[in-house]
Amino acid sequence: MNQPYKFIDEKNTLAILPIPLRCVKELDSMLIAINNGERGGKTGSISTLIKVNKKNRYSKRSMKRLASSKHVDLGITYNFMLFDQQEDHNNYGFSYEAWSHGTPQAPMLMLSFDRISGSPPSGTLELNPEQYVLSRRIVSIPLQCILKGWGNAEKGYMIYEHNLSAMDHANPQFKSISYIGLTSRNWQTRYKEHQRDALTGSELLFHTSLAAILNKDGISQVGMGPFEMVRGGVCLLSELQYVNLTYEEAMDVEEKMIERSTLHPKGLNMIPGGFAGMKFLHKLGYLAKEKVTIDDREQALAKYLLENSRAGKSAPWVTESWAKDEFYEQVIFKRSNTLNKEQVLSIRKYGNDWGLSIEVIANLSGANIRQVQDILSGKYYSRVK
Repeated sequence: MNQPYKFIDEKNTLAILPIPLRCVKELDSMLIAINNGERGGKTGSISTLIKVNKKNRYSKRSMKRLASSKHVDLGITYNFMLFDQQEDHNNYGFSYEAWSHGTPQAPMLMLSFDRISGSPPSGTLELNPEQYVLSRRIVSIPLQCILKGWGNAEKGYMIYEHNLSAMDHANPQFKSISYIGLTSRNWQTRYKEHQRDALTGSELLFHTSLAAILNKDGISQVGMGPFEMVRGGVCLLSELQYVNLTYEEAMDVEEKMIERSTLHPKGLNMIPGGFAGMKFLHKLGYLAKEKVTIDDREQALAKYLLENSRAGKSAPWVTESWAKDEFYEQVIFKRSNTLNKEQVLSIRKYGNDWGLSIEVIANLSGANIRQVQDILSGKYYSRVK
């Protein structure tokens, strides 16, 4: 692929960041400015990282290739801004800055997609005093993976973390909670699958939690797209932790990470990670062997969770929200495979008040016969008033 960029590897950038092609040039221009010492950057910092990439490409394991702070102590935040009352959501403002994180952590790039209250300011990005960030979607990756000289970032296994947390103005407040995942494919692809399952009624803990925080106010969900928003008062942080891991490395790292911080009830992972999780599923009869592929483990895990009562449990803040009929309706009608509220109320009126046949009600409401039967029997949508 032809790459008309000074620092960016286009293929890796589009593979692991949720941005369209038109934004890649913007990111490369940002890196040029930071490499020149602008916007809080350090002169030569990006050039140094590319040298590290090339030097270590074939000589070290992927986890050892990430530069520590002794090389470059660098974090970059690239902020996309949308406004709650703007008419065209294809238009956005952006700003960026570099900073020193002061830890041994490798250089990182954080894309922040902010939904801001009110209308866009005229001719400037300066907000009015009464404006604030309604919700925030953050995607964080190791910076080196999108720079030239890294190689194929999609090779091997990726480990990622999704964190749900409340912003200062959120009501109600809730405790920050995380989910750690492992995939042999692209982490964006895996996220889109999580999101699809969350919006189509999956009862798994991470999916019910994710469904509860996806935006309910009309901005379309398009996967891990640059303008994906979450509901007011919530921050959803997705962090790509590791890339290019071998199978053994990935299983070992995932097991330690989940045990340390995200195994239920501390987090949203319902069984241990890595080989410990495989042994757990094997012991219960969901896996024929203790060591299988990641896809086999995911299928066995889904079957286990669906067949056990633990699967339907939600994080406490999710349970509290779902107890409210208003919140239930906002989430249930966001799903693409459900009827809308008007259809539900019409079906009840046609059946309970008018006594029409199920076939006639289906024709009048645009629902199918099974949906009409389920609504009239109270099996589904009973809380919709």
